Amino acid sequence: MKLLLAFIFVLTIPFARCATVAERSLKICVASNAPAEIRAAAQKILAAGEKHPLLRAMAGVKAPTNLTDTRALAAGPVEARAYDHLVILGLCDDPLIAGAWQREAQIEPGGIYVFGFGHFAGDIGYIESDRNPFLHSRTIASAPFETEVITITGSTPRGVALAADAFLKQGLVNGLVAAPGWKRSKPNLLARDPLPPDFAVPDCAAPELGDMQRIGITQAAEDEYRGVFADAGAAPLAIWRIKYYRNGVWDGAGSKEAMAVYSAGLHRRAYANTLWCARFASPAEALNAAPKIAAAARLRAAGAIWKGPQPAYAWGTDGSPGPLSLRQRGEWLLLSTLPDANTDLFQNSK
Repeated sequence: MKLLLAFIFVLTIPFARCATVAERSLKICVASNAPAEIRAAAQKILAAGEKHPLLRAMAGVKAPTNLTDTRALAAGPVEARAYDHLVILGLCDDPLIAGAWQREAQIEPGGIYVFGFGHFAGDIGYIESDRNPFLHSRTIASAPFETEVITITGSTPRGVALAADAFLKQGLVNGLVAAPGWKRSKPNLLARDPLPPDFAVPDCAAPELGDMQRIGITQAAEDEYRGVFADAGAAPLAIWRIKYYRNGVWDGAGSKEAMAVYSAGLHRRAYANTLWCARFASPAEALNAAPKIAAAARLRAAGAIWKGPQPAYAWGTDGSPGPLSLRQRGEWLLLSTLPDANTDLFQNSK
């Protein structure tokens, strides 16, 4: 069987394409026949290209001036969607969304199911981000750099518009937002509520830390809360991941750089250049949880801070990708994978 699989793999190699790669840019994608509310949301994102920190980082030297039709892009050559960052808006029947999203969610009659959150009825918006799956397909021989995909969808056109607003106003890149009146349509073991449209961005971290800029926030799912409870004996009231970016972190090429550029990306589990922020019921509860979380992360006390190396990206990977530190700030515990120079700026603020 192993020989057969190896033979099949060898046969697929000649079909991988080695195209001349154009300069990486950004495409805001929506179907030409999408509902008016969704197209209006896409126009808002297009108009924000030069102001929004993440859109500006993705666009590079020039922001897009026109929307890209998802149906034409999905039907065209893979290179047209592989070598650019994509922000995709639409309902789940959009072919580009169907080809890009991670199968962590499923549209149900009158609502949506999302892993780690549960089953919902109502106007629910859903955002997920990841490295570009079209770039990391067997059709492309080797990735010359990283590209990201942000999928903005939902149970209804209003839900998609709510998610787009949360992306623009609060920087949400992974999570759920719901209009008032939402309900749970089924019970679920891993149940976490969606965010209200006016949710507040956590003030754990500044928009800029040295040469790094905050580009997005991720709402943690219930499985992460259960993990903290298992380690610390107390569940936080809120958990956020705040992602920072500096020029060049998505520029690594090929398999040698694959884990580093993935970890610097927008996926909810991509932990490089991130502040993990957990708010407990009180400063005393956070203080009690801190050494337990530090022990689970194999950190050692250094005054009021716990420090150590990050774990290797994957089994068999040599060395740590960088420092890891934990500190308490009132009812918050803050775990940083930022480089030391940037973390020092954070630790010395407030």
